[in-house]
Amino acid sequence: MNVLQTIEVPTLVELLGDAKGYFDWAVKISDGDWYGTETFYQAPLYPYFLAVLIKIFGPSITLIRVVQMLLGVAGVWLIGLAGRRLFSERIGLVSALMLAAYPPAIYYDGIIQKAAVATFLLCALIASCVYLQSEKRWWYAVMTGASLGLLVLARENALLWTPVIPIWILLALRESNRHRWTLVGCYVGGLALILLPVAARNASLGGEWSPTTFQAGPNFYIGNNLQATGIYVPLVPGHGTPMYERADAERLAEQAVGHELSAREVSQFWMSRSWQEIRQSPSRWLQLMLAKTFMVFNRYEVPDVESMYIFREYSAPLKLSRIWHFGILCPLGIWGVIATRRNWRKLWLYYLLLLTMIAAVVLFFILGRYRNPVAILIIPFAAAGAVDLFVRIKERKGQMLRVAAVLLLSGILCNIRVHEERSLHASCSMNMGISACKAGNLPAGIQLLRSAIAEFPEMAEGYLNLGRAYMLNQQPDRAARCFQNALILDPRLQGVHFQLGEALEYSGQRQQAIEQYQRALTENSSDARARNALSRIRLPSPPG
Repeated sequence: MNVLQTIEVPTLVELLGDAKGYFDWAVKISDGDWYGTETFYQAPLYPYFLAVLIKIFGPSITLIRVVQMLLGVAGVWLIGLAGRRLFSERIGLVSALMLAAYPPAIYYDGIIQKAAVATFLLCALIASCVYLQSEKRWWYAVMTGASLGLLVLARENALLWTPVIPIWILLALRESNRHRWTLVGCYVGGLALILLPVAARNASLGGEWSPTTFQAGPNFYIGNNLQATGIYVPLVPGHGTPMYERADAERLAEQAVGHELSAREVSQFWMSRSWQEIRQSPSRWLQLMLAKTFMVFNRYEVPDVESMYIFREYSAPLKLSRIWHFGILCPLGIWGVIATRRNWRKLWLYYLLLLTMIAAVVLFFILGRYRNPVAILIIPFAAAGAVDLFVRIKERKGQMLRVAAVLLLSGILCNIRVHEERSLHASCSMNMGISACKAGNLPAGIQLLRSAIAEFPEMAEGYLNLGRAYMLNQQPDRAARCFQNALILDPRLQGVHFQLGEALEYSGQRQQAIEQYQRALTENSSDARARNALSRIRLPSPPG
C-alpha cells in the first residue's frame, strides 16, 4: 500500500541526493562498469544490489521499491524467529508485528536508500546469532560472518561488531574449546568471503587495503567539529550531495597540506582535524555528545533529503507514526531489558550489539536512517516488555508502580523536543520542490519552494532554489530577489553570485550583472561560466 500511495511523490519521480547518487552509480554498474576506477567512498553494496535489479527489470523505481518491500517482509519473518528463539513464541509474534507495523521501517523500505537492505541484513544477522547460540552448527557461524560482512558493506559502522561476535562465541557458548574455535574459524571465513574481495579491489585501485570505504574521517569531522550541531551539515554549504562530498573532502584536505593525498590520507586528515578541534574545547564537545545521546533516543526521525513526515501525507501506513514511533518503542524496550534481566547470560551479546550501535551513531552524527539499526535491535526487547506489561495487567501482578515509573520517565525523555523540526521539515519540502522542478512541473515546484520558505524564512538554500526555479520559469526579476535574499542569509553559499549575475543580466541590469560576475570570479578564479559571461556582456552591441 505504501509503495502504491507514494508513487507520485516528487522525490521518487525525480531522485535527489544520495538516492540519485546510488541510482546513477547502479546504472553505470549495470552498463558494464562493475569494477570502477577508484576506491569506494560510499558503502558499495546498495548500488550493486540496485544494479542487479536494473539489469533484470530495467531502471524502474517502482519495481525496486517492490523488491525492497519484499526484503522488509523477510526481515519481519527473521526478527520474529529471533524473538521466538530468544524468549517465547508469543514474544516472537509480537516482535514480528512490531516491525511489520513500524512506520520508519516501512518508510525506509519504500525509498531509494541503503537502509532497506541494511534492515534486512541486520535481521538476518540477529537471527543467525540466535540460531548459532541455540544449535552451535558451523553453517550458522558462516551465515553470521557472511551476513555481518554484507551489513558492513551497507552500514560501515557495523565493522565495530566484527570482534564482538568471536569473543561471544568463545566466552558464552557452552561447547568444547575445539568446537568453539571451529565456530570462530567458520565465522571468520564467512566474514572474509565477503570483505576480502572488497579490500583487494580497493587496494588494486588506491594502493591501500580497506574492507569498506574511506569516509570515516570526513563524517567524524562533520559530527564533531567546533560548529557541529549533531546532525549532517556538509563541509561546503550547499554541497550536501554525493557529487560534491568526496571532491570537497579531498580538495579541502589537499589545500590545507599543500600536496596530493591518497584516500586513506584524506580520511586521516579529517580525523586528525576533528581531534584538534575537540581538544580546543573539550567541554563543548562533551555537551555535544550529551545532546547527540538525547537525539539518538528521541522519537523524531531526523530526515536527510526526504522526510517520513512529508511521505505520511501520501501514505496511510505511515500515518501510524503519529502513535507508533521510536518514542513508544524505546520505553517498551527499556522495560523489556529490565523484565528479562535474569536471562542476561543468554542476552549479553544483544546488549553489547545495541550499546555499540548507539555509541557508533553518537560518535558521528544523527540521521533517522542511521538510528534505524538501534530500533531493530530494540524490537525483541520491546516485544518482551509489551508482553510482560500485558501479563502484569491481566494477572494483576505487583510492582505496577515501578513499571509505570520506568515507562513514564523513559517516555518523557524520549519524547521531549530536541531538534529544530520546523527547519528540517522545511528543508525536505524544499527538496520536494526541487524534484518537481527537475521533473518539469515548474508551477508545483515553485509552490512547494514558496511553502518551504514560508515555513522557515531563514533558509538561505530555499531562496537559492526558488531563484533557480524562477529562472527556469523565465521570471528573472523574481529570481534576482531570491538570490539576493540567499546571499544576505548565507554569504558562504557557493555559486550564487554567478546565478544572480545571470538573473540581473536577463532583467536588463547590465552593470549590476557585471559586478556579480566579477564577484563570482573573486570567489572562484577558475569559474569558466563567470569568465565567459563577462566576455559576452562586455562585447559591444552590434549596430542596428
